Amino acid sequence: MSTSSRAYDIWLRKPEEAQQLLESKRSDLDGDGLSLLSWLVLTNERDDRKAEQIAQQAVAAGGDTRFATAALAEAYKWRGDYGRATQIVRQAREKYPTIPWYALTLADVLKDGGWVDDAEAILESVVNDSQLRRHSLKRLSKWAVDRGDKPRALKYQTELIALAPDYLVYASDYTLLAALRLEAGDPAGARDILQRGASIYPRNKQIKEMLHQHFGELAPEKAPNIPPVDERAVGARRIPIKTRMITLRTGILPVIQEATQGMLQPDDILALSESPASAGQGRMIPLELITPEGMAKQLSKFVGKIGPLHSPAGMQGAILEAGRAKVLLGAAAGAAGKLVGKRGWFYRVAGPGAAMIDDVAAALPPHDHHLLFGPGRPDKLSEDLSAALGCHVCVVDANHLTGAWVVGASKGVDRKWVEKVLSDNPAGNEDEQTPIVLIRKI
Repeated sequence: MSTSSRAYDIWLRKPEEAQQLLESKRSDLDGDGLSLLSWLVLTNERDDRKAEQIAQQAVAAGGDTRFATAALAEAYKWRGDYGRATQIVRQAREKYPTIPWYALTLADVLKDGGWVDDAEAILESVVNDSQLRRHSLKRLSKWAVDRGDKPRALKYQTELIALAPDYLVYASDYTLLAALRLEAGDPAGARDILQRGASIYPRNKQIKEMLHQHFGELAPEKAPNIPPVDERAVGARRIPIKTRMITLRTGILPVIQEATQGMLQPDDILALSESPASAGQGRMIPLELITPEGMAKQLSKFVGKIGPLHSPAGMQGAILEAGRAKVLLGAAAGAAGKLVGKRGWFYRVAGPGAAMIDDVAAALPPHDHHLLFGPGRPDKLSEDLSAALGCHVCVVDANHLTGAWVVGASKGVDRKWVEKVLSDNPAGNEDEQTPIVLIRKI
């Protein structure tokens, strides 16, 4: 196996080892190897200058340079050079015309650079593509709202809601469409949307308030999968904290420090959601960089219609994370589990890394066309953040269906207690943008 092939086989689950392997043979690397090395330098070291240099060498050497393209575009965005970033993505889109995801990457770069009309034109050209439709409609609607074009926003938000239940539509999408219909003089349409939203999100506070305020109606009562936590019973307050979006560019610590300035006490426990933690570590891959192999295409057919592994790209992510052998054994275990009516055997064998792969549909733009993996070395991450913040820290995977799971923690954190405290996921499971929850004992 060549150096490049070995590095491509292990780069996600052993990124430092893959980078060292490529660095040791750098003078002999072809375009493919240099391309991956540039991405690893950017995500491991956050060294945009070094990554740019290697990426340019990769492009000059030819071969499959999608990782180099991504590294270059990201490095230029870090510096605010959106013109060069746009040029790089346009060239990649022309070189790889069969990869649809470049349209979203290009639109996002154009929007960040201030060329909103050009970005919208890109999205409108692909809005009927089945893979890109939800992502395109989400952006087109939000951007129209941002500039006050309510009729345009109403059009695209209506089309977005029409995708449910086949695609994930948030409670906030229902309330936005209801507000737009009210402003357009369509109270009956607004009431219908709110009632539909309430049937899916019966506990959503904003939907309840809008139904009561505008129509004097109460949302239907529905028992949650996990009962609400009584803070007095568990002896802790849970305070979700809104932050700006955590990305590879921002890192994790600066965003947390900014959002919690003057709030933290030594005995506090700061719970960080695992997906934002992964995003800040660069543990995410744009879908244009993933090439599903035959094994991924075949295994994904047996997953079902929901979940991150139901697509070939998602299953390829599991292979990158866990390795082919574990995924094959996991698939066999999963099949055996189905025969006896047991679920989850695939993940027991494939490992927690495969279980933490996040569905692209659950992410916020611009991360909604990426595969998001579990955080790297979550215990060390928690210890490092704890030392910098002066309080306890843990990394938590929580949702409203299965509860909370502490995947990493600093010393002194009672993991089982934290899981009990956060079992009903007070941070929310949608687009609340509250990636940290402050736990303070009472």
